[in-house]
Amino acid sequence: MAHDTVLVEARGLNKDFPVAGHKGQVLHAVSDVDLIIYEGETLALVGESGCGKSTLGRLLLGLLPATSGTVFFDGKDISAAKGEDLRALRRHMQVIFQDPYASLNPRMNVERIISEPLVTHHVYKTGLETRQRVLELMGEVGIPAEFLRRYPHQFSGGQRQRIGIARALALRPRLIVCDEPVSALDVSIQSQVLNLLEDLQAQYGLTYLFISHDLSVVRHISDRVAVMFLGMICEIGDTEAIYSRPMHPYTRFLLDSVPLPDPTRRDEEKQLLTGEIPSPVNPPSGCRFRTRCPYATEQCAKEVPELREAEGRLVACHRPLGQS
Repeated sequence: MAHDTVLVEARGLNKDFPVAGHKGQVLHAVSDVDLIIYEGETLALVGESGCGKSTLGRLLLGLLPATSGTVFFDGKDISAAKGEDLRALRRHMQVIFQDPYASLNPRMNVERIISEPLVTHHVYKTGLETRQRVLELMGEVGIPAEFLRRYPHQFSGGQRQRIGIARALALRPRLIVCDEPVSALDVSIQSQVLNLLEDLQAQYGLTYLFISHDLSVVRHISDRVAVMFLGMICEIGDTEAIYSRPMHPYTRFLLDSVPLPDPTRRDEEKQLLTGEIPSPVNPPSGCRFRTRCPYATEQCAKEVPELREAEGRLVACHRPLGQS
């Protein structure tokens, strides 16, 4: 399926956080990110813990203010939107969190949890209409209507995540940021939730930014993959192209670090990453991956590699794998 309509675009996006107790020092969480998400696709955002994935997701939703750079949603500048304009934009963007128990208010029953965005945005005039919509959403995610008055602690982890999905769907959004949505679930439940997300996407034409560290999950659900290292995007491309022939060294090492059944890549060719991840407070000069990269040259220490087109994808590397 071709996706060619841009829904979300980030240009030169940066986010710095002050370091507590160290005046003048900042943590560079997201650095100079350019990213496009097409309407109807699932773009996976992958990388090691602490690389800035969740921060980037919140920047794209407008939940965090950017230090610099711009985010456009359907051509509208999110950072410039105020008041009713921002409120209208927020209806089209929702998030599903990693921990379904922590993200659901334990003092609210299912009806209140799912209806909250409907009430906040004054979608319906009567409580009866609101309840009908809640029951409709519960049916769509597989939660029985008789559980309407139950509280989060009375559900399993998989059921709680389904309730979170129903809440995210309530306003009929166009974009949903799925922030590690199945990592807190048992493996036996993960596939059920992933299949539900895929069914809902097909039914409503949803666009997903799927944040994950689980590369086997990503391969199953994504159309494209964006690989992130220490706040920067290092490779973006179609999922199968990335998995079958990674061109950035970090992408290659990331794939080699997990057991993926891929007959095209022999076990003896695998290499594992060594060394510690550099500090985002004081990142290396040039390419941020160079201190862990066996292919690094003097140029890598001096020049920040730009995200350039290479064989149908974008790669930020001075010497992409497989190219002379």
